[in-house]
Amino acid sequence: QIAAFTSSNVHLWIETRQAMTPTPRSPGRPRNAVLDQARITAAASALIRRDGLSRLTMRELARRLGVSPGALYNHLDSRETVLAWVQDDVTANLNLSGFGSLSLRDALAQWAWSYLRMLRTQPAMIELIVAVPVAHTLHTSQMYQRIVAAFRDAGWYDRSVLPSLSAIETYIFGAAIDSAGPENVYDPGPDSANPVLSDTHLAFAELVTETGSRERDLVFQLGLDALLTGLQLRWGAERPG
Repeated sequence: QIAAFTSSNVHLWIETRQAMTPTPRSPGRPRNAVLDQARITAAASALIRRDGLSRLTMRELARRLGVSPGALYNHLDSRETVLAWVQDDVTANLNLSGFGSLSLRDALAQWAWSYLRMLRTQPAMIELIVAVPVAHTLHTSQMYQRIVAAFRDAGWYDRSVLPSLSAIETYIFGAAIDSAGPENVYDPGPDSANPVLSDTHLAFAELVTETGSRERDLVFQLGLDALLTGLQLRWGAERPG
């Protein structure tokens, strides 16, 4: 009986020790994804697209990531840092390949079209882009430096560069917002009392059909051509005397 009692207590002692010893984590990825810049940026971007820039708070971002707000501050110092990360993520989707290999006009057109296509799918990002100073970003700052260098290499003098670049961006933002409207927005309807509008709309519809473009794409290209030509005439061929 003493032997049996001792054996029973030994087994109880072993089981107790095993229960108190932490079970080592099995190899492989943790159950919850580790926070990093990419994951935080993706979550912030999704919140901006869904709710708008003003609704993006650190508390809401933490809730979406399934962590405490304090956990976020282990990876960044402020909301402004998050916005800069999202801005740089937006910039990464733009086509800069033409700068340095194409003419300035063609490179700007290529960049502008990639910008428009991105904003058509993420119009909420316009508010972010205009709100984040370039000085707070890394990749966006590098993008502008590359474009500015292309202007200068093409012979544009410094006072002309940023006004021209800003004008192009402003045009892109407006076109992106307009893209959310319905197609054929100028159609006066079959019972229009204004024959002039009806005639011009019919002529426009024929032009769209001939080019095989979407109405808003045709309008964007027309405006972009006019803008680039006008800027070239206003600034590109001049140098201060």
